[in-house]
Amino acid sequence: MRFLLARRALAIGIVSIAGFATALAPNSSASAAPRPTDPAQVVPLDQIAPQHREQVAEVIRDHTFHRKGEPETFPCHPKIYLSLLNEPGLTLALWQDLSTSPVKLRQVGPGLYQGTDGAGATATWEFVIRTAKLHVLLCNLEYTSPRGNARLEGRIVLIVHTGYYREVNGDPWVQHDVEAFVKIDSRGWKAVARTVRPVIEKLLEDQVREAGWFVSLMGRLVAMYPNWACEVTLKPIGVAPDSLQRFRESVVQNRRPNASTGRPALVDNVPENTRRR
Repeated sequence: MRFLLARRALAIGIVSIAGFATALAPNSSASAAPRPTDPAQVVPLDQIAPQHREQVAEVIRDHTFHRKGEPETFPCHPKIYLSLLNEPGLTLALWQDLSTSPVKLRQVGPGLYQGTDGAGATATWEFVIRTAKLHVLLCNLEYTSPRGNARLEGRIVLIVHTGYYREVNGDPWVQHDVEAFVKIDSRGWKAVARTVRPVIEKLLEDQVREAGWFVSLMGRLVAMYPNWACEVTLKPIGVAPDSLQRFRESVVQNRRPNASTGRPALVDNVPENTRRR
């Protein structure tokens, strides 16, 4: 049975604010500022290294936009899930094996990544907390429109909460939710019109939902097509060999009896009865 997958380019691990630039209007009226949020009520600041703690607190406290996605529950072994979440280069390689994507990503340090989406957005982001149940990422993002007439800079704190469960028959499941705080640092961001702000917030909501869905999607694909997943890791994908070896071992050890020996099939249009809701 083929797995129907919508053809779309998704960035890994970060919420892109590239689309915000289209909503900037130099002559529009200012929108109301959001209420400050207590960072200590959102993340355990004491677990964040001192060099990142104030930045994380500032983005949460003085955010321009905020969205929290609905929890999503899906079948996936914890070790496979954490490999996909902790190694964005691996997750991106799996996706790019199925679809031509302009997204580029490289690891430049422990837990530190740089990437571009091929549409004007560049980002540097880092895991500032990385545990089994909580991931917090700090991202610095810049966007330049294709014509160069719109530039935007911002910072993002992306938070992933995760829980692990087992069915009565022992099958493992994962539940996670994604939350994003965005602080636009560019001058003139207050020029966003009140009438346009809901459009921007809807864009952020969609991106937060897709960020969580993307990891769960790849987890499902790995479970359904373990041979394919292992074959991808044998290629030069820029991920540490020991990480790839652990991933392959987890995939083999948790192979399902009904798993396919083939690879996922990619289609442009997903029938209505197969689309995610």
